[in-house]
Amino acid sequence: MFEFFFVFAMLISFAIALEDIRHGKIPNKLIVLLYALGIFYQVFSATEYMKVVYTFFYALAISFFLWLIGIWPAGDAKLFSVLFLLLPQALYSSTTLTFDFMVNCFVPIFFSMFFVIIAKSRFSVLKDAIKFTLQPYRVTILALALLGFVWFISKGLSFLAFGQAIFSDYFVMLLLLFLTYEVLRRMLSAKVELILFFLAVLRVFLDYRNVYSLTFMLNFGKMIAVFLLFRFFIIYLAFKLYTKSVAIKNLKPGMCPAEMILQKGDEFERISFLNSGLLTFGHEKKGELIHSIDYLSEEDIKRIKKLRKENKIPFNDMLINFTQPFAVFIVLGYALTVLFGTNFVLYITKTVMLSQ
Repeated sequence: MFEFFFVFAMLISFAIALEDIRHGKIPNKLIVLLYALGIFYQVFSATEYMKVVYTFFYALAISFFLWLIGIWPAGDAKLFSVLFLLLPQALYSSTTLTFDFMVNCFVPIFFSMFFVIIAKSRFSVLKDAIKFTLQPYRVTILALALLGFVWFISKGLSFLAFGQAIFSDYFVMLLLLFLTYEVLRRMLSAKVELILFFLAVLRVFLDYRNVYSLTFMLNFGKMIAVFLLFRFFIIYLAFKLYTKSVAIKNLKPGMCPAEMILQKGDEFERISFLNSGLLTFGHEKKGELIHSIDYLSEEDIKRIKKLRKENKIPFNDMLINFTQPFAVFIVLGYALTVLFGTNFVLYITKTVMLSQ
């Protein structure tokens, strides 16, 4: 039965990817159609409904989180989550399903982005991205936060969750690290740095058996590397490759802003998404952001042009993100997950090792 639904899911997803490539938008009506197909499939096929519900809402939370930090637009987040309703029933028992799906989505786009840089001979961008990602102070703060502060928070969550191992959940730890970094980056001072150092040292004393183990060191290094890769390296590359300056008079509805224009009193300033974070997006709810984050509407453009004409906005252009369509990689990730039943990197690695 799954094969029947898979064919229809791929046809609809293919149509979504084409719309994303042609027009840079994902039609909500096609997303709704996928939701209907997924629910219909689960009603007739699911044997363990709670696992399906848990997996779907977990994927929904991850997709929302990635939208929140600017990895993809809202349409891609919806597409990513709905496809979790259209997987083979055997996969819902996998504890790494979300991780496998993400690997199958992000590894291809990472390599495509890398080859775009090579094709354009812009090795300087790659070099700058590495420098931006591996700033010593940033890496040190992340390591101290993960070693101490985040660990104590995870222990507190485990206690509130009646002893369940929150720390063992890879994405929960990455989410905690992200939230910690976004909060700390706004309030870093000598006192905060000292607190982070103290908590890290305290954790080493309290949990020395784990901390000094090879397994911990490998997992710790991997988590820091994954965080740096997605939070800084890939975002920097995407920003530099797909962002262009467009004159305010040439702005068109549907364009995706790569910066925010904020009103502070009687003055206006702009903040690049590359240098902003989770807390910066809170300006929209406070009414300081004068346009939408995802796409510029006709009202947004009229407001911006009016303010520029009145010389209230002290700049003539705006950074616009001409992103590479991401829906096609989500669809590819979905197909790879169904085909291999895991992430293709792990599958290929195991196959090579068994063949030797």
